Amino acid sequence: MNVNAPGGTPGNREGIENAGVVKDVLQRRATVLVLSKSVPAATVAALAQRFEILDPTKPEDIDALVAAHGARIRGIATTGKAKLDRTLLERLPALEIVACYSAGLDNIDAEALAERGIVLTNSSAALAEEVADLAIALMVMARRRLVAADSHVRRGAWAEGAFPLGQSVRGARIGLLGLGHIGSGIARRGEVMGMHPRYCTRRPVAGCSYPYYPDARTLAADSDVFVVACPGGPSNRGLVDRSVIAALGRESTLINIARGEIVDEASLIEALTTGQLGSAGLDVFADEPHVPASLRELHNVVLTPHLGSATIETRDAMGASVVRSLLQALD
Repeated sequence: MNVNAPGGTPGNREGIENAGVVKDVLQRRATVLVLSKSVPAATVAALAQRFEILDPTKPEDIDALVAAHGARIRGIATTGKAKLDRTLLERLPALEIVACYSAGLDNIDAEALAERGIVLTNSSAALAEEVADLAIALMVMARRRLVAADSHVRRGAWAEGAFPLGQSVRGARIGLLGLGHIGSGIARRGEVMGMHPRYCTRRPVAGCSYPYYPDARTLAADSDVFVVACPGGPSNRGLVDRSVIAALGRESTLINIARGEIVDEASLIEALTTGQLGSAGLDVFADEPHVPASLRELHNVVLTPHLGSATIETRDAMGASVVRSLLQALD
């Protein structure tokens, strides 16, 4: 920034004084570390208008930046993919807020942040409706077998015979494993479509009229469509195991728009292959972007490449939520 611009020519006393004020303001701007390179450039540019930005060009640069500036870093912008653990936090004594561009907080030590009173925000509210839309799309596509139907037309098989009947979603019981922003959005859409929501969370949601189930297996046993919409991380890894999948049954559909690690992928593939589970719609996988060939070859599953929030409008809103969180905390 040209520090002479606000106050006229360099020879003007008023201009010099104003330039000094601008310089002082710039020096007092809060310092924000961009911890993940996948934070969009537009978001970083918006932050740079109000903060001093430390934006490493590669992950290994973070250590040097923290060594040089860690004592004055007050905010972090991240996507949740970069690791933020106690070891790194100990080097950031002035940290006040971590603003996450995504909904997932898998690699962020939320407990350590809470112990120090550091604010942690994510963009779950900004992306919830978009992800809920995808969950419904996957559900309809899986139960109506729309991917296979598309192939049926393209390869000319329609002329040889009608496509097999699918399954309706109207009147179906939709079980939500998780009832946060995204799960609630899916439930609302399900109701409009004539479905009957029920849910499982760690404890009943106050004021919620949907039937509550204390664990994933009992929810699955009373669901025609089972939607995984809970957080990932170690505590939920493998939560949807072989017994949960078996409880769903041959006519049911499993949808996962949360995290791949939550579902026992091997058991899911086995159930889909043997017909123990009717169908599935998956936007997330255990080892992204590597999807097992045995899963890719199945015709009763719809696969998308983790694009729950991947629209221009929603990604812009997610970036805006990061900027807004940091401004509210630091500006």
